[in-house]
Amino acid sequence: MLKKLSLQHITNFEQAELNFVPGINIIIGENSTGKSHLLKMAYSIAVSWNQFGQTGWRPELIQKLHGVFGIEQLIQLRRQETVMNAEQQSVLLEVFVNHKKQETQTIQFHLDKRDKIQIAGEVPHAAILNKPLFFPAKEVLSIYPNFTALYEKYEMSFDETYYDLCKAIANPLLKQPNYQLIETIETIIGGKIILRGSHFYLQTEANEINIFMVSEGWRKLGMLAYLIANDSLKEGTTLFWDEPETNLNPRLMKQLAQVLIELTQHGIQIIIATHHLFLMKYFDFLLADTELPATFFSLKKTQNGTEIEQGKNLSDLNTITSLEEELALYDKEQQALYANL
Repeated sequence: MLKKLSLQHITNFEQAELNFVPGINIIIGENSTGKSHLLKMAYSIAVSWNQFGQTGWRPELIQKLHGVFGIEQLIQLRRQETVMNAEQQSVLLEVFVNHKKQETQTIQFHLDKRDKIQIAGEVPHAAILNKPLFFPAKEVLSIYPNFTALYEKYEMSFDETYYDLCKAIANPLLKQPNYQLIETIETIIGGKIILRGSHFYLQTEANEINIFMVSEGWRKLGMLAYLIANDSLKEGTTLFWDEPETNLNPRLMKQLAQVLIELTQHGIQIIIATHHLFLMKYFDFLLADTELPATFFSLKKTQNGTEIEQGKNLSDLNTITSLEEELALYDKEQQALYANL
């Protein structure tokens, strides 16, 4: 699980620090503020951390940053307004680890020249609790057949999060998964996600429905259930999800929010990025009645890059761009209404 992410002169951020909670973390902000960058940076380091020792920290991390961000050189991660070599571009991630004497460990690195990193201090030596998962905005059950083999052989217009997720889906199913979580999701989608050959289906009481005939919202929820069933999503896992509201109606958004909160009650850390006002407000409503650790991060564009504000609930934040736009629209509607009286 993640504890802290700090950035200096990286992508949209001159200086940024996010202090995560073990429960649910919601990053909000308008388009192009850098929400996805935060998720991808934290995920790239965390998944490399999970595999450290196999190829070494530097090559593993450099390769992962290339694949997840879809960049040719690491220097493309620097903040555009930063003059080359004038200011240092650095990243720090602190995570909870499996270690008898240490609760957390930290890795910090700097972008060094065009496609190299320089790790500051000692490299971490303890494994993180579990391998993280990253859900991109588009679900992957429909593209799963043969995707990993094609990705490994051909140049494809998908970043590496799709490849990683397909590999996680390929894991065999548990004999005794967490039925409590799975049944909650299967009740919502009206059936069970099954893999037949290389294709997924929604198995209902009446028949089996090809995954292409299932709504994208149900595919997303079904993907959650399947990853719980094959032990990829479990206690100690960090789940990153970029814009989970994509192609979901408000009713399904409410159900998704309830499922994600239930996941945190089973020891899964959730980190999502969204700019959908309904979803963030519903999360705020649900979390108000719980003791679950939760935090909201609001991203705002400034002349000095994107700044981050953090609070336990929406009312703690001074800036919520989507709310400001909704109120501005309401004012215009009222002005038009009274002008016609």
